[in-house]
Amino acid sequence: MGYLMDIDYWNRVCGDYQEEILSVFDNDLHKVVERCVAEVAASGEARRAADFGCGVGRFTPLLAKAFEEVEACDFSGVGLRKAKRRCRGKRNTRFHQVDLTKGEVPFEPVEFGFCVNVLILPGLDKRLRAWRSVLESIVVGGKLLLVAPSWESAQMEFYGSIAYHLNDGYGCGDAVKMSIEDRATTADLRMGVLQLDGVKTKHYLKPELVQMLMARGFEVDRITRVEYPTDEHQDFRRWDWLAMATKRE
Repeated sequence: MGYLMDIDYWNRVCGDYQEEILSVFDNDLHKVVERCVAEVAASGEARRAADFGCGVGRFTPLLAKAFEEVEACDFSGVGLRKAKRRCRGKRNTRFHQVDLTKGEVPFEPVEFGFCVNVLILPGLDKRLRAWRSVLESIVVGGKLLLVAPSWESAQMEFYGSIAYHLNDGYGCGDAVKMSIEDRATTADLRMGVLQLDGVKTKHYLKPELVQMLMARGFEVDRITRVEYPTDEHQDFRRWDWLAMATKRE
């Protein structure tokens, strides 16, 4: 069974972050996330920001520099300790250990919500509760920057794997079987829950993200790709989706 996204999992991940996680901060080829943060800060419309699921705080110093006040929260105590060290000297940043699935966010709604690969829980119930916690923590008129794994990118990787096995001499049936995770269930696949390094992780279609946000009172300003470097097994660039949205109600 793949790792469950419980406190032990997140503490383990945060304890060995460089080995466990593809860091968006370090691997965003075109610095799309940083440019979007700078754009919101330059508009002058946001004074307070929240870093939802800050992890070890890779983006938190950037937010602390861009906004007057930052509320950084994470499930993992290990991650928060590392984030605090990374933000040493940043007096405008407060840290909170928060389980977003329980809806207990200990600060007032902010003008800018920053949420990078956090709403990825495999279970629908917990995932929707985390969505609610994030979206309700943004004021009307406020902005949300949301990064989430791309289902389309995962599909391209799947097709690339099939092509690789076909070129290696395998038949079509074997190539497909070898490209599907052994532990994948039909229900998971239909819900966009795929294995990332042995962990069940929610992936989103671009139209799905739009629908999720619009149904919850947000107007989608744009959706773009956050592209990552290729490796020796890929002939295309993997990407996540980045959505910028404004809360209208």
